[in-house]
Amino acid sequence: MKISEILKSGQPTLSFEVFPPKTSDGFEKVKCATDAIADLKPDFMSVTYGAAGTTKGFTTEIAASVNSKGVASLAHLTCVNASRESLDEQLEAFKAQGIENILALRGDLPEGVASTADWKYKHASELIPVIKEHGDFCVGGACYPEVHPESADSW
Repeated sequence: MKISEILKSGQPTLSFEVFPPKTSDGFEKVKCATDAIADLKPDFMSVTYGAAGTTKGFTTEIAASVNSKGVASLAHLTCVNASRESLDEQLEAFKAQGIENILALRGDLPEGVASTADWKYKHASELIPVIKEHGDFCVGGACYPEVHPESADSW
């Protein structure tokens, strides 16, 4: 189910956010946790995307598992050092697994990286057209209402 439809009801919502493990050893623990959370019947469950996409495969698997429990999932997608090819691949993986909701984020800079100058995509807003090219995803965007500290101007 698309989160936009859930929010249209005007009722308060309950959601949880889970972090994919960094290794396959932790996957079963996270899956058990998401199964237990799903039993609480939240409106949706947000699944983060590791720094520079390091846990993207687990993000897809966990989001698909959450959906299979009858809870809408919200998969995070970051543009941190992403190429068009890597975004296309990830979006097709989301689509293939029936993931309908994506939260577009810039993401945290990896340790030791001081600038995004060489990156193709520097802002979450640049991800949204790419996401929309891949189908009818419900897309949310991370933003700073008071202007991002790294923004060159206020609008």
